[in-house]
Amino acid sequence: MLTLTSRRILRVERDADFSVPAATMSSALRLPPTELRNRLGRGEVRSQVEVGQGEDLGTFRLTLPCGGRLWTATVSADGTVIDEVFSFDRERLANWRRRHGNTG
Repeated sequence: MLTLTSRRILRVERDADFSVPAATMSSALRLPPTELRNRLGRGEVRSQVEVGQGEDLGTFRLTLPCGGRLWTATVSADGTVIDEVFSFDRERLANWRRRHGNTG
């Protein structure tokens, strides 16, 4: 598994829920914008938000899995990405490709 951590200046929109701009999502998942649109259209990108508890109160963990790609970010209450981790799991990607009959 390949894991990258970085500190880029990213923001997500936040009202009652989170909204990740397409450019941020494309960059985070290391996918070209057209490929991201295709995968979003097929329902292959999901998100999960976890609310920080205890000492993490006021932050949120945002997770975006897509095939063998996984982006996890810690987000402040105002939508600023505090830190992020990108993982690329070759085995999970191979399984995803077998299920979807896709090589890309």
